[in-house]
Amino acid sequence: MVEAFQWSKDPRLGPGSLWAALPIPACRVLTYAGYQKASLVLFALVLHTSDRSPVVFPSRATITKYSGVGKNSITGAIKTLEKFGFVEVIKIPKGRTYRNSYQVLRPCFHWDEFNPLAIRYRVPKGACTRCKNYVFGPDWLYEGKPDGITSIRVRIHKGCRGEIKDLTKKQLKEIQAEEESAGILLELLG
Repeated sequence: MVEAFQWSKDPRLGPGSLWAALPIPACRVLTYAGYQKASLVLFALVLHTSDRSPVVFPSRATITKYSGVGKNSITGAIKTLEKFGFVEVIKIPKGRTYRNSYQVLRPCFHWDEFNPLAIRYRVPKGACTRCKNYVFGPDWLYEGKPDGITSIRVRIHKGCRGEIKDLTKKQLKEIQAEEESAGILLELLG
């Protein structure tokens, strides 16, 4: 079943203009996870969507043309997109065989709708000083904190109201090494 889908409209576009929403959150996560081919295939699928429907049905040759990914790599890339929750494959009977159509899902465009596998590859933006959890962009709000004469804007964790401190490059590398050593990616995608 196809969910209700609405693309946002840019008022600057006039008649005859071309427009496509880009799945920047999904592409960033796929690239960070090491699946650049899947990112390119997703981009090719999104280029074929319209404001009426997120369901597209390009052939493998068309996907290859728009993504630059070889025909033999497309199947693996589509499976990766399904595992990350960015695309749903719909089989349409065509004679004795089936033709694939692809539904580009909402999580491609929204960080907060990622599945557990995709969430693992979001890059944390800070750490909460109270609950000690990693915090991502949409998980905080800003508050003014008095500092003598003036007020300073401070990032506050929405979950526990603790103050958020930025992560250093060393901490980010430790997080990435910790995730890679967990082996979860191999279990889910293997």
